[in-house]
Order: sequence, then C-alpha cells, then structure tokens
Amino acid sequence: MPSFVGIETQKAIDNWGVGQTPPELIKAYAEVKKAALVGVQKVSSRFSNILMKVIIEVLDQIIAGEHNNLFLIPLKQGGAGTSLNMNMNEVITYLVNNQSIDEKVDYLEDINRFQSTNDTFNTAVTIVFLRHLEQAEALVVELQEALVEKETSGSSKVIIGRTELQSALPMTISQLFSSYTGAIERDRWRFNKVKERVRCSTLGGTAIGTCFSAPSKYIFAVELELRAITGLSLPRSQNLPSDISMCDKFAEAASVYDVLSGNLFKIASDFMLYTFNGELSHPELQCGSTIMPTKINPVLLEYIKGLSIDASLEARKIGEYARNGQFQLNPLLPFILESEINIHGSVIKALKSTIRFVKNHNWNSDVIESNLLGSDAIINSLRPYCKYAELKILTAKVRTLKPNKLEDLIEVISRETKLDKVFLTEYLKPGGFTSHYKESL
Repeated sequence: MPSFVGIETQKAIDNWGVGQTPPELIKAYAEVKKAALVGVQKVSSRFSNILMKVIIEVLDQIIAGEHNNLFLIPLKQGGAGTSLNMNMNEVITYLVNNQSIDEKVDYLEDINRFQSTNDTFNTAVTIVFLRHLEQAEALVVELQEALVEKETSGSSKVIIGRTELQSALPMTISQLFSSYTGAIERDRWRFNKVKERVRCSTLGGTAIGTCFSAPSKYIFAVELELRAITGLSLPRSQNLPSDISMCDKFAEAASVYDVLSGNLFKIASDFMLYTFNGELSHPELQCGSTIMPTKINPVLLEYIKGLSIDASLEARKIGEYARNGQFQLNPLLPFILESEINIHGSVIKALKSTIRFVKNHNWNSDVIESNLLGSDAIINSLRPYCKYAELKILTAKVRTLKPNKLEDLIEVISRETKLDKVFLTEYLKPGGFTSHYKESL
C-alpha cells in the first residue's frame, strides 16, 4: 500500500477491493479537475495565487502519471463513480496540503467545489472514449491504406471467387481486396461520425444536469478550460440532463467497435481459408507444432479472431449497462468504462496484427492458377454466351479431361461450344470475364 490512503478511499477499498485505477482515467479525471478548479478560481478567486500555483502543479503531476500508485480503486464498483471522485479529491488534497505553504484545502469544500461525481466522472469517461476512438481511427486509416495498396497491385491476377465455400466466378485479387477495403473504409467513416456524438462534455451540469450550485460564469469558463487542457474538441452538451442520465452515446461508440471487430474477424477468417487451400502463405512466425516440423499455424489470424470476439462481446455488455440506468443517472458507468478499455485494448491489437498480416502475406500464383483451372468458375463465366444446359455438358467434359493449362482449357471450350479461340483468349483475361458483360470483344 502507498504511504497515503484517504478515509473515503479506504472505505471504497473495503467495498470493492484493492485495484489499480486505469492510467488513462486518472489522467482524464485530473484534467477535468484542473479545468474545474481553474474555473472556480476565475469566477470566485477562492485560492491565493500561491495556493493556486501549488494546486496546478499537483494536478499536472497527476496528469503526467507521477502519482498513479495513489489510485487503488478498481473500476467495477457501485455508486456511479463516487469512489473514484472521492479518491481523486483526497489525493489532490493530500498532495497540496503536504507542500510547504501555510494554506490548506479541503477535499470536498475546495477540490470538489461546483462539481458532482455525475458531471465530472461522466466527462472523464467521455475523454477516455474520445481519445481511444481517435487512436483506433488512426489504425483503421492505416489498415485501409495497406488494403488499398494490395488492391492496386492485384489487378492482373485472377483468382476463384467463391460463394457458400464453393467456386462461383473468377475475380481479380484487386476485386477481392476491394471488398475488404470497402468495409474498412465504412469503419473509418463510422469512427469519424461517432466521435461527434461522444465528444459532448457534461462538466458544469453537476448532479442531474440542472447545473445546481454551479454559477453560470463557471459553466462557461470550464468549457473553455477543458478544451485547452485536453487539446480535444469538447463542446458542452446542449442537453445536460440527457447526457448525464442516458449512456446511449457510449453504447453507440461500442457498436462501432463491434462492427469493426466483425469486419476484422471476417477478413481473418477469409485469409485462414486461403491459407488452408494453399493460395495464400501465412508467414512462419513461430513453430507450428512441437511434433510436426513443417506445420505452419495461422497464429496471427487466430489471434485476430480471438481478439475480435473479445471486443464484440464487451461491446454488447456496454449496451446492457447503458440500458440499465434509472431516472437521472446510470450507476453502471464505471462498468461501461471498464468494458470500453477492454474493447480498446483488443481492437488496437487486432488492428495492428491485421495490418502486419496484410503487409507481409504472400499469394501463391501457381496454386491460384491451378485451382482456377480445376474449378467450375471459368465455365460459369461463359453463361452470357452459352445456354445453361450447354454449360452443364461442358462442365462434365472439362472435369473428365482435366486441362492444366489455360490454352488447353480454351481448346476444349472452343471444341465443345460455338465460341472461337480468338474470342476466348481475349475474354479470359483479367478485365474480360471479371467485369461487365461485353457484346463483342
């Protein structure tokens, strides 16, 4: 235990056990307190210049992470975050009062002035959410760029397009990657938009959003101070009672993480299938087996899938927590934040792993071409020019002859249909049978 544990902090530890308050929350809450106390000073000159200087120095130390060992309360708790607010107030008071000055502060009358847990903790949670969204968004952008690079370079290579795990039609690797790029591009848009709803601050709303006990000048002052201190765009909510009592903005942010996790899971699952059939090689990152020397496990893809499941389930928990508020407050906001921190950790790791895989994987051209020639996809692509029943007969013939070169396949098709070799040679090129119907070539 550290050298100081406040009375109210000890009560919380007795109730919830010893833990470590997440550093990102400690920083955000200290920033909120700094904005609040600067606001108090501006509108009421409550502290002497010397005392105010000490208060700011202490808060800056907490923001820098120098006193994280004094924050021992886990996030899972009752009381809507009151224990966390009391812990912060007591730590600030202890550090200020241990400076070599005559003036002292009180943890409630001074450090919590014009504040409530309900507006300060909510605002700290908002800051954590917003910073995490920005970090995740930056990696989503990086993943999108990596996918676009693969999309750009894959226009000349044709692969089997599959539906329901069966060969369907040919497509280029560029078209394959464009499907993933499109999904991640939509994720990028979702992150950008949800930040607009998450970023509203409740600071100044006090207990239930009515601004009870907070002077109007203070409310305007803290809005400006909070933006300056955090470097974030944090406008004051235009409906404080709503943003304090309802947690739908946090649930919406969680749903964006959930959708991204689903897309990362789908991409990783597809890549695992491509490694299974040999069209894609997974980098040999570690021993695949303790008994099978040549086995390469798709460890990175498995990791992405596991992290995606973790993030999705935590996101759904936030939806449950958000709907379980009553009247003017949601007491489960600490649980919401704990799940969000878990989500963020998993999503960041999943994004970094997906980027790593996309940048370092290899396609096996020989396997891709062999699989394409041995599939029914090319035959299906002739449908605009041949009758359905005619292609059924052609498929049986091709399966019997098993041509292993495109030229041999063209020979068989030309012999069994009315399509000549010149047409087929031109048509069976990337951009020919992987694009819209062409009446003539």
